[in-house]
Amino acid sequence: MSSMDPQLGRTAFNIAFYFAFMSAILLPFLKRDSPEFVAATLALLFSLLFVAVVVWEVRRQVRIAKGVPIEEQQPP
Repeated sequence: MSSMDPQLGRTAFNIAFYFAFMSAILLPFLKRDSPEFVAATLALLFSLLFVAVVVWEVRRQVRIAKGVPIEEQQPP
């Protein structure tokens, strides 16, 4: 198993945070029954999901790099 490059993780986090932030800023200014509101809401949800996956993957890579055996790892 190969580890993820730290620069790749940082870039992925920055992109996901940017999309989440921008879609969250738009939501208060959109009408709830408009297609733009649905698109912004979906963009926010998918961006937050992507942020969670990136954070999980980076934390997993740190545990692997430290050499902590799987049996001794505590669940999050």
